[in-house]
Amino acid sequence: MPEKPEKAGGHVNRLIEFVWTALLKIQRVIMLVTVIISTSAVFSEVVMRYIFKSPFVGIEELAAYFAFWMYFIGASYGSYERSHIKAELTHLVFGNTKKYAVCRAFTSFISFCAALYAVPWAYDYFVWGIVRNEQSRATFLGDTYPVVWFQSSILIGLSLMTLYFFVEFVQWVKVIASRDPIPPEMLSTRKEAESWI
Repeated sequence: MPEKPEKAGGHVNRLIEFVWTALLKIQRVIMLVTVIISTSAVFSEVVMRYIFKSPFVGIEELAAYFAFWMYFIGASYGSYERSHIKAELTHLVFGNTKKYAVCRAFTSFISFCAALYAVPWAYDYFVWGIVRNEQSRATFLGDTYPVVWFQSSILIGLSLMTLYFFVEFVQWVKVIASRDPIPPEMLSTRKEAESWI
């Protein structure tokens, strides 16, 4: 039996879906690893300082740098999930109507513009970190490390937030353009992918 010809753009759609899912999984791994490292670093510093009276040198700085990754990747993942912090009363004013969709599209567009506006600053900060080759002030395990590794989290996190806000904006525009009611999945956070990691 001959195979059905694939729809036009099928390979591209699969590639986009693969990249989208891979980005989410990478973000989840980064969040998990950075939470573990930051928490372990703070916990070990407390134990060493207050129980053994011999603090680690530089562990606070290391914990703070990993917290950068945790915060910015967490923010980008929250943008993907549509679970980022927001004060929203529009559903009470408009209900589940097209006016509500227009309002959500507008807020998604504003969020996209704000994130997009910050990306060049994050890029300049990242380039500045590369040019300066700033090293950590303290050593941990006998060596310093480039601070740009941690400054890059700002650029990556903001870039991903920009992408997710743009995708959300496009989704709301599609809802507005259709004559169908607002899909329930647009009214709540996104569902988790099949596999968390």
